[in-house]
Amino acid sequence: MRLCALAVVVILPACASGPAVWTPAARTSPESCAPPEPGTAAPWQLVTTPTFTFCVPQAWSTEDGRTWRGPGGSVTWGTGRAPERTVVQRVEVRVRVPPGGGPPTRAEVEAAAAAQGKGPPSCTSYRHSERVGGPVATIYDNECDNRHMTGALWLDAGIYFQGEASDAVTASHQLQVFRSVRFLGTPAR
Repeated sequence: MRLCALAVVVILPACASGPAVWTPAARTSPESCAPPEPGTAAPWQLVTTPTFTFCVPQAWSTEDGRTWRGPGGSVTWGTGRAPERTVVQRVEVRVRVPPGGGPPTRAEVEAAAAAQGKGPPSCTSYRHSERVGGPVATIYDNECDNRHMTGALWLDAGIYFQGEASDAVTASHQLQVFRSVRFLGTPAR
């Protein structure tokens, strides 16, 4: 087992990352869009920009092509630096994560906080890096009082996504959207 340092309450870097939800067969081509869970998910639609493509649930809509809204939340993409989000408080908690394991559950973080003499966190954040669409992306999900702020950032490509969700299911869909990004040729900066 390896020991991971996790910062609880808005920023929590996790040193373990779980497998991508999108299977290689579901998104091998930038010109196709398959649901992340074949046979169980509603259809997804392909969104094309000059430098990359991504997929969103078919029920989502947009007015400007950059912000997509669906039941329970929205995602926005942009180029350059992502707008800063405010950090309110930071508490360090150490949680053991088995090799290859995903981010710790909220219950595991709360148990570790209690064992270390710290109060239960009111907010958590999971952040890790994974290869998405070619370049490496940093993907995160900050949860506070059942509101999620999600995002993905490709530093080498100069592309970011940010989302807001009212529940964990919507946040999960947003993370699937981020993992569906595929770059066309050389990404713009």
